[in-house]
Amino acid sequence: MKFHSSILVLSSGLLSQSSLALSKDPPLPPWYPLKPWEITKLHAYNPRDAPYGTNATSLEITIANPSLIPAGPAPHASGGGYVAFASSTANCVVHWKEDDQTPYGYTKATCDSKTNDATQSEWNITIQEIQDNPAHYISLSFSLAYRLHVYGSDFYKSMTGSLFAQVGENLEGGCNDEGFCEYNLKNGSEPLLIQPTLFECKYACG
Repeated sequence: MKFHSSILVLSSGLLSQSSLALSKDPPLPPWYPLKPWEITKLHAYNPRDAPYGTNATSLEITIANPSLIPAGPAPHASGGGYVAFASSTANCVVHWKEDDQTPYGYTKATCDSKTNDATQSEWNITIQEIQDNPAHYISLSFSLAYRLHVYGSDFYKSMTGSLFAQVGENLEGGCNDEGFCEYNLKNGSEPLLIQPTLFECKYACG
């Protein structure tokens, strides 16, 4: 395989383009289905007892999509081929509060992300729940949107995924006598894997 300006070329016969969302053409390339996302850092800190404000809380996540994802056909590739979205990594930092006016599921943030080429990536995180008593667990959801303009076309694909992490399984930590709770990835458990699901796309949708 050779990479040229975000293009991955595969010998796969003649391919056709379609501008319809969720089109079944062209056929999917060999790297489908979508590969798991990887979480290599998770650190959460918050008071045990609610309500509390944003200045008292912090959640830091590093998440990556390490795999190439097909964006659409490359019309000028010899024998056909695909444009590929590049891999991407995001650092998410969220400060949240818990009170009657801010139920879980309403705390969202856009993460600082980067890719290795002209692919534009946007990662978002939503706190679904952080439970300190009696169980200690964290429930999060993520979305990743890719955009790339090449060959005169705008390629787009978005995916979603969710994480449930619990102390004793893939998290370690808890609440101390002063009433503060802190959680990290359990030693040796990283990376945590999240299986993404295709949510919306244009070209190469399967």
